[in-house]
Amino acid sequence: MLRYRLCDKRDCSVWIELNRAFMKEEINGNEIWNNAHRISDSAFRDIFMDGLEATEQVRFLIFEEDEEPVGFANLMLVYSVWSHGLAMIVDDLYFSSGNRGKGYGRTSMEMIEEYAQAQGCKRIQFQSEPANPDAEAFYKAIGYMPADMKFYVKYFD
Repeated sequence: MLRYRLCDKRDCSVWIELNRAFMKEEINGNEIWNNAHRISDSAFRDIFMDGLEATEQVRFLIFEEDEEPVGFANLMLVYSVWSHGLAMIVDDLYFSSGNRGKGYGRTSMEMIEEYAQAQGCKRIQFQSEPANPDAEAFYKAIGYMPADMKFYVKYFD
C-alpha cells in the first residue's frame, strides 16, 4: 500500500537520488531549469536542508511502498489573493520508472489533495512540460484542467 511521509534529515540521500533521476528524465536538453541537474551533491544537500527548515513554505514528501522509497513530491505553500488564502504548488511529483503504471500517480495526487486541505489550502496548482503529453493526459483524467497561462522565469546570480 502506498504511503507518504514528510521528509526528515535521514532522507537526504534518497531525496537527492530521486530528484536526480527525475531531472535526468525531465530536462532532455531543455536548459530552462538553470542547469539544476549539474549541481554537486553538497549543494543539493544544502538545498534539501534549507527546504526542511523552511517549514512555512516548503514540504518534501517521500512516497513509500512496503517502507521502500518509490517517489517524491516537492510542495510549496503560498498565500494567494486569487484563491482567498493558502494555495499549494506541486513543484515536482515523480515516481521511479519501475514504479509507474501501478496507480501511484492517482493515489499520490489524492494524498496531496487531502494533505493540502488539512493545511488549509484552497487550491492546488502546478505546471507540466508541453513536451510531456502523458502528464497532461494524466492530470486531465484525474480532474485537473489546464489554465491558459504562461510561466516566466528569470534567474538571479
